[in-house]
Amino acid sequence: MATPVRSNASRNRRRILVAGVLAALAAFVIGAPLYVSRVESDLERAVPERLAGDGFTGITASFSGQDGTLSCTAPLSDPEMAVDAAYDVTGVRTISLDRSCRVNRAPVVGTTTTVPAGTSGDASTEASLMAAETSPTLVPPTFASIADALATDPQFSLLLVLIGEAGLGVELADATADPLTLFAPTDAAFDTLPADVLALLRTDPLALADLLRHHMVAGLLPADQLASGELDTLSGETVLVDADAAEVTVDGARITLPDAAADNGIVHTIDRVLVPPSLDLQPPAAELNATLAEGVLTLDGLIAGEEERAILTGAATSTSAPLDVVDQLVVDPDNGLTTSAAEELARLLTLIPGNLVSGTAGYDGSSYFVRGVVVSSAAAAEFAAVADDLGADVELTPRTLASEADAATLEAALNEIVAATPIRFEQGGTELMPESQEVLDRLATLAMSIDGVAIVVEGHTDGDGSPDRNAQLSQARADAVRDALIVRGLDEATLSAEGLGSQERIFVDGREDKEASRRVEFRVTVIG
Repeated sequence: MATPVRSNASRNRRRILVAGVLAALAAFVIGAPLYVSRVESDLERAVPERLAGDGFTGITASFSGQDGTLSCTAPLSDPEMAVDAAYDVTGVRTISLDRSCRVNRAPVVGTTTTVPAGTSGDASTEASLMAAETSPTLVPPTFASIADALATDPQFSLLLVLIGEAGLGVELADATADPLTLFAPTDAAFDTLPADVLALLRTDPLALADLLRHHMVAGLLPADQLASGELDTLSGETVLVDADAAEVTVDGARITLPDAAADNGIVHTIDRVLVPPSLDLQPPAAELNATLAEGVLTLDGLIAGEEERAILTGAATSTSAPLDVVDQLVVDPDNGLTTSAAEELARLLTLIPGNLVSGTAGYDGSSYFVRGVVVSSAAAAEFAAVADDLGADVELTPRTLASEADAATLEAALNEIVAATPIRFEQGGTELMPESQEVLDRLATLAMSIDGVAIVVEGHTDGDGSPDRNAQLSQARADAVRDALIVRGLDEATLSAEGLGSQERIFVDGREDKEASRRVEFRVTVIG
């Protein structure tokens, strides 16, 4: 009799589970639209408020989910800045501008009616007029100013911003100014300039003004009056017009839409930026520096991609004395250091560990170089051989020959490092702990900074255990540190190790500080 009861209970549990799922689904179906609607209304309120706070008034926002469109009562002075400000509002995914935010007025569309020969315009010819061929034509509008003409077309939004940044906005907006002809590059034309070049221009208003004035010619020059030959621009340089082909070009830029007339001039749309010969807009050459200081090698500069990063970082870490590398490289596919250049520079970088005390190796945009303090004449010869093969510039100086005062300063500095960050070994053993590798890098770099000194690595233990065992342990640990410093480039002839066991323990208030007793210290003396 128990089985039917279990079966009914099972069915009841299934019914409850199904009912719960259906209830959750219903809640989602009903609640999701309400949630989305609330998000949309919040964004439609928050975005105009944020823009008004940034000085952009008369803007309304409409959202579908998190995708919004801005509409304006008047064209914006800086549409791109308004878009950037809208993106700062939390929850916005995409923003687009309605044409009202960019366009001041549309061109006037007229209708030309062709009247058949032999007819007049009176009522008796109405039927003929209705049957006559009609064709729509664009009547060029007359704008109050060149700035006004540019504001009617969204493809000039960047040009308008640049005109303002160059300080030319007032001049081009003055309807009473002397007339001029403007060859106006579109946003797409400016996109063909390298981004870093355009960014650099925008930090230099004078250079930007020269670039824009190179697109301006004094006087009114409608397209049908342009003749092949040179034109003097307001930048003081010339552009070359070719009016003999099917399309009129100016320094190779096509006039794609001519003759937008304004009270103070005329605008011809062109598809390329006109660059004056005196203005160097070549992308900056790739530069890269590898700087060694206090045992750390910092890589800084532009690289073409991740392959080049791996080549350069690998060169500094693949030797028997690898360096701690700080990677500040930036990927720039257009302007960064190429694979072949990275491979050549890597030949210099592989020589840095153990050979260079401090200094910089790199590429300055035209050639390789290395300069700094070198540990020995043999190391300098290695650098010279590679540099000669690469055509690199070499400026290496030997280490300073130590005085007694220098030796005392070095000893104090080494012991200060190990006091603050003790060298650690495996419990009861002689194997260096991984966390001690960094402090050994610092010690090696500092120990190589001057020449003509002998360094003794002293090993110490606490008072636990037998004196003989402690002497053996301290000697083995001192040997391990000595070997680690030799691997990092120190001359083994100037390094020795001595195990002092528990002879020089550390006591505090009459009691041994065992952790302090277990230590490595250094003695530095002048050779000879």
